[in-house]
Amino acid sequence: MGKKKSKKNKKKTQPSVKRNLVFKTFQEEYAVITKKLGDRRMMVKMADMGAEIMAITPGRFRKRCWFDIGDLCLVSQREFQENKVDIVYKYTPDERRELCRLGEIPSTFVSASADVATGDENMEDDAFEFAFDDI
Repeated sequence: MGKKKSKKNKKKTQPSVKRNLVFKTFQEEYAVITKKLGDRRMMVKMADMGAEIMAITPGRFRKRCWFDIGDLCLVSQREFQENKVDIVYKYTPDERRELCRLGEIPSTFVSASADVATGDENMEDDAFEFAFDDI
C-alpha cells in the first residue's frame, strides 16, 4: 500500500565527484559576479583589471547551473564587443580555495567577493535616536 509514497519521498543522492581544476587560457579571465541584471546578463568584476563589465550566460547553462552574487567564474572576452564577456565556467567554493592556494587569484580578490556575497561591502551603522516628547 505505501509503495508510491515511499518512492516519492526517497531522496536521490548523487556521489560528489571531484572535478579537474580548470585554469584560465588565452582571452580568458577570472571574475566574480557582483550584480544580476536578468535575462542571463550579469555584472562581473574582473580579477586582474578590477573593472566591472557585463557578462552573458550561454544557453548551455540555462536551467542547469544557477549563478548567485559572489560566485567565482571564468569569463571569455569577446573579439567583436569590448564591453561584454561570456561566462565559460563556474567554480565551486572548494575550487575557489584551491585557486587561491595556488596563487591563480589573489586572496584579497576572494575576500572581497565574499563581502559582495554577504552585502557587507559599504555597510555603515547608521545610529539614530528617537526623541519622544511627553505631552
